[in-house]
Amino acid sequence: MSLSRLFAIVLITALIPLGVKGADADDATVKQGWSVNPVPAMAYDSDFGVMVGGFLDINYYGGLYPNYKHRICLEALAYSKHASFYMFQYDSKYLIPGLRTSAKLYYDDNPLYWFYGYNGAVHDYNPKLNANHDTGIAYYSYNRRYLNARLELGGPVLPFLDWTAKLSYWHYWISELNWPGYDSGNTLFRWYRQQGLIEESESHGGDILEYQFGLKVDTRNIEATPTRGVYADVNMAWAPDIFKTGYDYLKLAARFRHYVSLGIDRIVFAYSMAYQGVFAGYQPFYTQSYIIHFKPSDGLGGATTLRGVLYNRVMGNDYLWGNFELRTRVIDANIFKRRIFGVITPFFDAGAILEPFRFESQVRALAARDNVSAESFDRYRSSLEDKVRELHMSAGISMQAVIDYNFIPSVTFGIPFDKRDGKYGLYMTLDYIF
Repeated sequence: MSLSRLFAIVLITALIPLGVKGADADDATVKQGWSVNPVPAMAYDSDFGVMVGGFLDINYYGGLYPNYKHRICLEALAYSKHASFYMFQYDSKYLIPGLRTSAKLYYDDNPLYWFYGYNGAVHDYNPKLNANHDTGIAYYSYNRRYLNARLELGGPVLPFLDWTAKLSYWHYWISELNWPGYDSGNTLFRWYRQQGLIEESESHGGDILEYQFGLKVDTRNIEATPTRGVYADVNMAWAPDIFKTGYDYLKLAARFRHYVSLGIDRIVFAYSMAYQGVFAGYQPFYTQSYIIHFKPSDGLGGATTLRGVLYNRVMGNDYLWGNFELRTRVIDANIFKRRIFGVITPFFDAGAILEPFRFESQVRALAARDNVSAESFDRYRSSLEDKVRELHMSAGISMQAVIDYNFIPSVTFGIPFDKRDGKYGLYMTLDYIF
């Protein structure tokens, strides 16, 4: 299916709810009161497959249009590659006077969860081993589910500077691949367990309670679709071993996003630079790939970090990545008394591992597998270290339909520069990735 046809499907689907309105459906209702966008959805993501489900995006503007007083988002999605996701999210600056309140409940069920090993390019990628129905091999998969609940509060420190405090709980369920038609004994996950790269105490999942504290600067003119301004945040996350699992850690995540209007608001250069790393402690492998992000994401790769690169392809201890976009508004219209923009966005993404995860154990296991002699070991280790440091890059184009500034169905097509990161990525999502 062509990219333009996919975008047409997203746009048509998004416009369906625009004719569904309450008793008072004039322009003042949309801009002063509630805006409800229920969207039955059928889409596609190259990592997850064909998606069916629905979104419900509810905004109460209360005279602040295009910003909102209260926002509620509901998602229920099921994919043909057997994953399913369910999310409830609430956001408001007005529920508690002087504080911003955000809450999220998220459940993820993926019986063929992607696992390409630690440290990115250290492991070559063979597409013939990736969920191949003909051979019955899903070498890069295991069974993973998790539940995440979080509550975040924030308030002002100075003009444009806010503090945030967050409490997050995860429970992970993990097991060997067990899906009809695939060989459960031939997986990278099992090899990692046999080599001790995945410890027995973490191989079935566990619980994590994480405390976060952060600061953020926000000078954007519009939160969801900014044309100028800066959004920057830094977060420190601490997970003490309150569940007696033997794992605890201290993690830092920082991100800088800048929006520059190139003369007119129709053309905006937007870029984001992000870092995440573990400063102290010892993480279980199942939380190591988690990226602190406005949407759940694992490792680098996929629709929200390195578009076009395989989801969770790049998994390390410390990450650095960037996204660069030129958002060009080509359509500006009012349909059903709603403001509609059509946007074309070429982009370039790049990311790398700054510090590897369990690298020495990984080198020893791979050296034993490849029968590396003692004389060749140092050279072999150096070659793997070079692979860890490799830059993973992709580029492509994205198209958005911006509805009332806050509801943004999007289609994105990205191609990685290195075939070891996959062939391409095609995603139909909501919102910009930053």
